[in-house]
Amino acid sequence: MEKGKITISIVVFFISIMLVSLMFIQFRTVEETNSLGIEDMREDELRQEMLLWKAQYNDVDQKLQANKEKIDEYTNMIQNNQQSSELLDKELQEYNMLVGKTNVMGEGVELTLTDDEFLSYSASNLISLVNELKYAGAEAISINGQRIINSTDIVSINSRYILINGERVASPYTVKAIGNRNDFNTILNFPNEGYVPSYQKRGYKIDMSLKSDIRIEAYNKEITLKYVQEKKEE
Repeated sequence: MEKGKITISIVVFFISIMLVSLMFIQFRTVEETNSLGIEDMREDELRQEMLLWKAQYNDVDQKLQANKEKIDEYTNMIQNNQQSSELLDKELQEYNMLVGKTNVMGEGVELTLTDDEFLSYSASNLISLVNELKYAGAEAISINGQRIINSTDIVSINSRYILINGERVASPYTVKAIGNRNDFNTILNFPNEGYVPSYQKRGYKIDMSLKSDIRIEAYNKEITLKYVQEKKEE
């Protein structure tokens, strides 16, 4: 973005110099008209000379106005380009936040899921929690530092390890979500049916705390689409 702004500014700078130079040459042409012989001119000749000067002046004035309009046009172009660039930067930043490519922070919830000798969490258990957090309005989620995005795979390897984004993670599972704390508290702790009471009732160890400063790291892998293509309007 910055490189494009600099390039346009340089181009406009040189164009402005060229236009001003042309104006200067025109003025010099008028000024260098032989004024020493005015006293020797007859009235008709003097009148013709004055008309010629007036025509040259009008021509220079028209060029001046045209050049001014050109400079104004290029100035507006730079301003509009800067505004467009700032808008694109903002949209790109928002897009990166939505797809998980930036570090984010905000209020939310943190849960710790711990295996014991009798019960261990599976990939499907974590997927259920992720879905419930999304239902509660989570804007960003991570598990053991792995950012959860639309294409994230959560797969069990065995009773001890789970793959998330191709990385192996194990208990305790620290699940973070950014969103409205009250909504998280209401939905996750819904009597008997919410994720926390239902798993605790079955004997799973789970701790939950609402926080004002949840921090979630960016998704650190490339996002690629293999099959999705843009549908062009016909």
